[in-house]
Amino acid sequence: MTEGERSVDEAVAELIATLDPIEGIERVPTTAALARILAEDIASPLDLPAFDNAAMDGYALRSADLGQPALREIGTALAGHAFLGGVEPGCCVRIMTGAPLPPGADTVVMLEDTVRENGQVRVIHVPAAGANVRRRGEHVARGDIVLASQRQLRATDLGLAAAIGRSELPVMRRLRVGLLSTGDELADPPAPLAAGAAYDANRPFLRAALERSGFEAIDLGICPDRVADFEHTLARALADRLDAVVISGGAAQGDADIVRRAGGVRFVALNIRPGRGLAVARLTQSGHAMALLGLPGNAVAAFVMFHLVARPVLTHLAGGIATVPASIPVPLAAPVHVRGGRIDYRRASFVRDARGTLTVAPLKDQGSAMLRTVTEADALIAVGPQTDYAAGEPVETIPLGLLE
Repeated sequence: MTEGERSVDEAVAELIATLDPIEGIERVPTTAALARILAEDIASPLDLPAFDNAAMDGYALRSADLGQPALREIGTALAGHAFLGGVEPGCCVRIMTGAPLPPGADTVVMLEDTVRENGQVRVIHVPAAGANVRRRGEHVARGDIVLASQRQLRATDLGLAAAIGRSELPVMRRLRVGLLSTGDELADPPAPLAAGAAYDANRPFLRAALERSGFEAIDLGICPDRVADFEHTLARALADRLDAVVISGGAAQGDADIVRRAGGVRFVALNIRPGRGLAVARLTQSGHAMALLGLPGNAVAAFVMFHLVARPVLTHLAGGIATVPASIPVPLAAPVHVRGGRIDYRRASFVRDARGTLTVAPLKDQGSAMLRTVTEADALIAVGPQTDYAAGEPVETIPLGLLE
């Protein structure tokens, strides 16, 4: 690592230390809370399950009767329709998954382990006493914290909230994030392209990524390569009380790179590629603070820097927990040679070898401007620096599904 360069973890820790999370709580329907940041701990007001019930279709009986040659079937218990009575010695009740366990019964024998003849039920494979029964409160006990504050809510979290009777959830207000691209060469479809121009791919990708993360994305358009125009755009965003602005382009060291030359902006260097670093600033006006995060203009570099650094920082700013994407070791499908001095995040695909083992293979084209390679990839692998990897050697791998 070159002196002054940070690891991804170091950069995220440094940035969140300078940014205070937003304030403001609102209550939203549970069904509309996906990807929102939970503002309070959620305790269960009830036990789950709320009653002893069958984990399998079968017969509910007394474990003391498991040695009997046959048991008399006296009724049926369905999910939502309990058997109105008790299970006496020598008797059993046909029961469906989720149905309340009748009084007196303590065991459920799976249907396939029984034979029914003339109202009599024989157990042909004897289970352990208490088998196939879900006990009251074994999943969640009343008073348990089932969802912790600062959690970014997933689809399964909403199901759990509904299961404990929550129709609404307290969440942080949405983080308001402006999106700005810089460069005289950029245009938006369907405008015709002038000579040397290109369509801006970064704002559409970043907008989708922000909204999928639960944030509100505000399009600030394309800024020409003039510092005065850039500073005016930031002043307008600050006056509109945006919480953050994510910028693509203009943060390198060329003469036309305007972000670095604007007042109050500094550059945080990382020991990775593509990307290397980002421009950062904290702007204030009338007691309101706005964070600035400047990503590289190259599409793949912007993708990598957004997911590794910018999104964790924005999640912290939104009131959540800044978490760098998790990686898992996966064997390489072929050798990899890294000559550079930084950790290289390469696009890769999952493939199975002749034995069926899951491996990861880097794509041939690793150019930092080639967004198509991201759409063709399944993962990012972290390799290097100055390292040779043999086929079969495990490398840290981030499945792209974890980023989306």
